[in-house]
Amino acid sequence: MKPRFYIFGLLITILFSAGCIPTKDLGEDEKLLVSIKPVGLKNVERASVENLYQQKPNRMFLGSTPYLWVYNVGKKFYDPPKIDERIRKQQNKWREKVQEAGSDTVRIRKIRKKYTDRVARLREKKENGNFLMQLGEPPAIYDSTLMRRTVDQISVFLNARGYFNHQISFDKNEKGKLVYVTLTINEKQPYRYSSFTYTIPDTAIYALVQATAGRSLLKLNDIYNEDRLTEERTRLYELVRNNGYYDFARAYIEFEIDTLGVLPNAADVTTIIRNPETGGKHQVYTINNVYFKTDVDRFGIPRDTIRYNDVNYVSYNHKYSTRILDKKVDIYPGQPYSQLRTATTQRQLADLDVFQFNNILYNKIGSPTDSTYRLNAYINALPSKRFQETTELGLNYTERTPGPFASIRLRMRNVFGGAENLDLGIRGGFEGQISLTDQAETVMIKEFGGDMALTFPTIMVPGGRNLLTKYSPRTRIYTGYTNVDRQEYKRSAYELSLDYIWQKSRSPLQAPTLQYIFSPVNLNVVQVDTISDEFKRNLERYSQGSRSLIESFNSAFISSMSFSMIYNTNDFTQSRNARYFRGLVEVGGLSQELGLNVRLGDLRTFQFARINPDYRRYIPLGNKRFFVYRINTGVATPIFKSEVLPYDKYFFAGGASSVRAWQSRRLGPGSFAALVDETGVRDFEAEQPGEILIEASTEYRFNIFSFLNGALFVDAGNVWAIEQDPTRPGASFRFDTFYKELAVGTGFGLRFDLTVLVLRFDFATKVYDPGGINGKKFVLGDFRFSDFFTRSTQSNLNIGIGYPF
Repeated sequence: MKPRFYIFGLLITILFSAGCIPTKDLGEDEKLLVSIKPVGLKNVERASVENLYQQKPNRMFLGSTPYLWVYNVGKKFYDPPKIDERIRKQQNKWREKVQEAGSDTVRIRKIRKKYTDRVARLREKKENGNFLMQLGEPPAIYDSTLMRRTVDQISVFLNARGYFNHQISFDKNEKGKLVYVTLTINEKQPYRYSSFTYTIPDTAIYALVQATAGRSLLKLNDIYNEDRLTEERTRLYELVRNNGYYDFARAYIEFEIDTLGVLPNAADVTTIIRNPETGGKHQVYTINNVYFKTDVDRFGIPRDTIRYNDVNYVSYNHKYSTRILDKKVDIYPGQPYSQLRTATTQRQLADLDVFQFNNILYNKIGSPTDSTYRLNAYINALPSKRFQETTELGLNYTERTPGPFASIRLRMRNVFGGAENLDLGIRGGFEGQISLTDQAETVMIKEFGGDMALTFPTIMVPGGRNLLTKYSPRTRIYTGYTNVDRQEYKRSAYELSLDYIWQKSRSPLQAPTLQYIFSPVNLNVVQVDTISDEFKRNLERYSQGSRSLIESFNSAFISSMSFSMIYNTNDFTQSRNARYFRGLVEVGGLSQELGLNVRLGDLRTFQFARINPDYRRYIPLGNKRFFVYRINTGVATPIFKSEVLPYDKYFFAGGASSVRAWQSRRLGPGSFAALVDETGVRDFEAEQPGEILIEASTEYRFNIFSFLNGALFVDAGNVWAIEQDPTRPGASFRFDTFYKELAVGTGFGLRFDLTVLVLRFDFATKVYDPGGINGKKFVLGDFRFSDFFTRSTQSNLNIGIGYPF
């Protein structure tokens, strides 16, 4: 009790210290800007307006300015003259070290880099302040000039969005030394596109524009928007450039907007595409010859040339199959120049991952006054290193004790000369987790393994080398081995799979957003070497009659085929307005129904079907704030003559990427509550597999300061069995009651964005427990903050790498 009291007292002290808004250091005429509130907005996004503030107010929390408080604390330790002195000392050391190095240029370069970096860091510290000052924010002294500039910027923005008749004003409310500003914005009726006309003297380009008018981004009655006009200008520019007009420039395209017509709030748009200043029309260029170079220049040494499909492949030593490279080239003699084909060729070559970079240059043949306009295309591809090693060291943490892990991977590029890549890897690690037989005990898990994958840049089926060539096809043959050694059991898994992978983009110039993976062959051998007697008794305890869990945990041979689709419009930092969908369909044991009784010794075989759709939505709210939600469902069931699922094909709920208030894989099934004994004590020792999964999560993500982000979240979900089980009442799924059995947890998270990775700490506590004893299902009242640092089953601290979804 005392430690909890001390922690609570410390928090109160910190909040009290930060609770006072520091204004004593302000000048007589200085006031602190603490709020700018826009009102009256109906159609324009508030975040768009807030981004235009020329002066950001100091952020407030519970009537205080904690960020300003942190800045002021840091300023007490900020001493610019001392930093200047340190810079001078570093510069003097720099000169001394250079003199000592004499004529050793390599050592001088190292010294220069070392001290240049040190001086740069000190100068940055002097300019931006120390660590605390950078975490906080300086006082926002109210500046009327900046406020008027803010109003001007918002006015320009509203005009650009079609609100030409808008009205905007601001009111300043002073409370002592604090200033609160209210921006009153009346958008009024926006202007809409009422007609489109064209002024294009070049008849060929005019015909081209008219032929694609249906793809225009400007539509009648749409609200005038300068951003959309810019996008339409880009569309027209790419349209012309993709049809042979090599010399065409974006500057030739203009829009003339007339808002003084007869109709009110109407914008008449005239698209103008001018002819060249030199006179005459725009000229169409045709590709004459294509040269593909695949190595570094060696001056004075001639290259060998191989002509394949009208492309000249030049190299000192032809290491890459011209047949494979030809599938990635979209530029051929006789074609009109195309910016699009240029970009797709570069992207397809980059997808091979055998070239460090590539570019495509064009040279004109003859003078511009010739009657024919031709180009020679030069594709230059610099090979990547053939061998690439990656070493990774870190810590695993799931439940109890973190443990070290390490992995080494080696990639061998262009193994057989056809842009094939071979990946080899070994890995191993230790981690402390909750014992499956005694929840109070921590067991050390040892896991090690290796894998090998050979990837071909084509679809490797008879007659399929030309399949899906425009979608970066790959064939991957994978084999792997994993050994898990823990107190309760020792288990080895062998895997062999064949995967066909291809991907699509929303447009050829964008990164892929849609990926398909078809795995016609997926063979797994699970060898259980030992199972402790106590763990075996637990498996028998949670058996489901004929569909026993202990059967699914025995040694087995599992064959399956699967198809998955991933749609993702987000980036690595998850900062876009994006959607993500992953769908997986897997069927196992079909060979038996086709008359192929594939068996391996006396290993058990399974027949099953499994489907798992997962949808996520990312919505930016501005100022580094995001609303994110996820819906993840799944169904798995034995089929045909099989009565049990392989253990790895069950669904589980609870853990760092699921319902975070429950320990990993310990939620459910349904409202069933396992008890230790007749005393009514809950048993959370055993994992709880299910055949039906429903879970959903929502997060509000926001920036706290600098690299530290926060999140507030709510999770809900559970797993269920498909069939009734008298030994586990409440475990089966029923349409009329399943919604009452959705467990609910809530909490907050701290995410350290370290650029290369995100380190995540999620603090979650249970709100609604469908397996509550004696009808006690709402359990939020049992929350204690200290539970996060004990072995309490009420709350859970999840530590992970990356976002939960």
